Amino acid sequence: MSESHTGGCRCGQIRYRCEAAPLGASLCHCRDCQYASGGPFSAVAFFPGAALSLTGELRHYAVKGTAGLTVQRHFCPNCGTPIMSTLVEMPDLAIMKIGSLDQPSAVPPGNHVWCDSMVSWLKMDDGLPRLPGNPPL
Repeated sequence: MSESHTGGCRCGQIRYRCEAAPLGASLCHCRDCQYASGGPFSAVAFFPGAALSLTGELRHYAVKGTAGLTVQRHFCPNCGTPIMSTLVEMPDLAIMKIGSLDQPSAVPPGNHVWCDSMVSWLKMDDGLPRLPGNPPL
């Protein structure tokens, strides 16, 4: 049986299933993720886009991300829960918000990325590798 991860929004209007193991997971400290999450970083897991099935209609907005790629940020239009991001330049990648997973502990991050933008007061002694920019995918 293949690995499967489910999740959705706070109000239940959006549900999804990823029928694959994550390609990786990161704590992203880029300035764009700080704005989008309302916090000092965003916890994200990378899945093959073809493995994702979704019920409900997401809304999205697009921005130029820190690396210059076009990031589409998808959220529930009813409760506002951030669900995922996609990159116009990498359409086969689904970047899921770990907090939207039903079992967020099942997908631990493997590194910190965009640490050049990490807020100065955040002290995280978790032993994870710290990268100045994007994760290798």
